[in-house]
Amino acid sequence: FFARSFDAKVVLMVRDRVGNLYIAGGVDASAIDGSDIEVAQRVFEESEEAAPAVAGLVRYVPLKAPMRIRGVLLVAPADVTVFDDPDQQRQLETVAVLIAIALERVHFVTVARDVTVQMEGERLRNSLLAALSHDLRTPLTAILGSAESLQMGETRLTPEQDELIDGICDQARRTTELVENILDMARLESGAVYLRREWQSLEEIIGSAIKARASMLASHPVTVALPTELPLIECDATLIERVFVNLIENAAKYTPGSSVINISARVEANEIRVDVVDAGDGVPRGKELAIFGKFVRANPTATIPGLGLGLAICRTIVEAHQGRIWVENVPAGGADFAFTLPRGNPPCNDFESTELP
Repeated sequence: FFARSFDAKVVLMVRDRVGNLYIAGGVDASAIDGSDIEVAQRVFEESEEAAPAVAGLVRYVPLKAPMRIRGVLLVAPADVTVFDDPDQQRQLETVAVLIAIALERVHFVTVARDVTVQMEGERLRNSLLAALSHDLRTPLTAILGSAESLQMGETRLTPEQDELIDGICDQARRTTELVENILDMARLESGAVYLRREWQSLEEIIGSAIKARASMLASHPVTVALPTELPLIECDATLIERVFVNLIENAAKYTPGSSVINISARVEANEIRVDVVDAGDGVPRGKELAIFGKFVRANPTATIPGLGLGLAICRTIVEAHQGRIWVENVPAGGADFAFTLPRGNPPCNDFESTELP
């Protein structure tokens, strides 16, 4: 349309994902050289203050859409005085705005399509994982039950047989835990989990989590430091216990034997902050956020079994409680996995000051 209306060579340059211009089309793109591209990039980078620029025979028109500048139109008319006419100038500006709006619409259609594809992919993957996990739980339970029955049977076993059965039980339990993590992740992301919020004692939740991982903590002393005035928290005790279980399990798996795991909590403004600190090697620099993603491990080549779902489950549970979770490396060595929960308004426990009717 430009080429016909203004008897001009026209080239359209649009922004890529990182903000650089590239030639998307035109009547005679070969007429554009390096200097033209440099001027177009400069006009584009002027952002909201961008205005048509003229260099030689080429006019550079920024394509201003409602959200942002989408590109630059390069127009080289055969008659350089064509835009001296106010009507022609208005026509140029009007068509530039229409092109910009069209480019923005295409951009958002593409974004919506990509998001839809990603959501469908996630839903399909979660469905497959949930189906596989359900099918795996039954044989794993049978294997574990059979192995434990052999251990408790009346038949005397040799030391070698005892060792083999211990290995079967250990691997069956580990695989069961992996399957449970997959199921938990699928349930949490599907939105099918209802938070049973009740006022809970953080001390009791931590105690239950430590008891649940007693076998893993046999060589890892655990210290718990909670202030006496720590209030109750309104949460789903089962899910928050799972957060502690996963963090404690990580600390035990990725730190040297006999190293101490420190658990503490304190009140900060309208939040309660919890810290689980280990004495390992810490988190590799640059992975502090990535390790909370699904199927992400700090060291992918490590021989320690795991799918990289534990921290992703922690993040999903904490965020469902309107909290935050992050990790910081400790200067003296180790990692501090911290999360917060809303403080809320716990019920009054001071029965002595309450007058009965």
